Amino acid sequence: MATETMAKKAAPKGPREVTPELRAERERFYADLPRHQLGALWNVLEDALTPEPRTRSVPYLWKWSDVRPRVMRAGELVTATEAERRVLYFLNPGLPPEELRAVGTLYSGVQLILPGEIARTHHHTPSATRFILEGELAYTTVSGERTLMRKGDYVTTPNWTWHDHGNETDKPMLWLDGLDLPFVIELDAVFFELFAEKTGSDVQPVVRPMEDATHRWAKNLRPSYDRHSPRFSPILNYRWEDCRAALHALREDTASAFDGVMLEYINPVNGGPSLPTMSAYLQLLREGERTRAHRHTASSVYSVAEGTGHSIIAGQRFDWREGDTFVVPSWSWHEHAADSGEAVLFSFSDRPVLESFDLLREQALEAGHQT
Repeated sequence: MATETMAKKAAPKGPREVTPELRAERERFYADLPRHQLGALWNVLEDALTPEPRTRSVPYLWKWSDVRPRVMRAGELVTATEAERRVLYFLNPGLPPEELRAVGTLYSGVQLILPGEIARTHHHTPSATRFILEGELAYTTVSGERTLMRKGDYVTTPNWTWHDHGNETDKPMLWLDGLDLPFVIELDAVFFELFAEKTGSDVQPVVRPMEDATHRWAKNLRPSYDRHSPRFSPILNYRWEDCRAALHALREDTASAFDGVMLEYINPVNGGPSLPTMSAYLQLLREGERTRAHRHTASSVYSVAEGTGHSIIAGQRFDWREGDTFVVPSWSWHEHAADSGEAVLFSFSDRPVLESFDLLREQALEAGHQT
């Protein structure tokens, strides 16, 4: 006890002269710490607690003219059965490829189902979204309900729900996958299981009427005798024709200076995002419109649904057209413009995760636009 008291009295209260002898002692001390799985916080504190986010993801655009031929080539080389899910996923140039991140905590890629193929039933703890890029009337089945998909539809797959895909048409079906996979990996919470391991069948039975969820939940009505968990949306397929019509009906609105006319796909049970970890949006840029620049701590993946235009992200200009995919990393200034005519952008974001932990921050650029 006396030795401890003396040590406390002898300890300097502020900065002191760092002599060569003290520096050498410190270096020996620091070199010994890793042997005991220890580290000195004061040596890394400035890197850990930064004045603002130090984002590793970078802005990037994948052109549909580059992506589609390679996805179709994958269809010639690998079957849906061999691949489990035949997807070419997007790699962010700022991140190691093994991280499976398109941007921030979001995974994204393009999936292909050829005529006559099925992607067998499985489930996993990451949640998923699908935005249909090409094709008509291939299907997705989720929790025993089947929906026929068309270009522009937005389809949800909540975590741990059985789901499979199939194509009984004579044309390929391609869609943009979005998953919270990197986030779930970081939480050490990934689980995966094949339906065949439990039942011996590759495809789950369809036990609910076609478009059952739409009739129950998507008409501003619900059965008085039915309840649904508020954790995720009960709607399986948000139809393009309905969503696009709603978007264009608001074209005369003043709307947002930063996003134009932007609608969120919501959970009708509680008005929140369609999935608890990912929100999704449809955005109209009117002819000649250029949004003001802002930034936020949420990361976003964009898909160009209609038209042509450009975005300026962190000072870089990206020209886009229908089918292209681009990403906006956290805390990156961004603005969008329609170049000729109107343009429609689909996007999904990890905003709900940030909001859940009170980590969402937004800021407008005082100058209005980036140079």
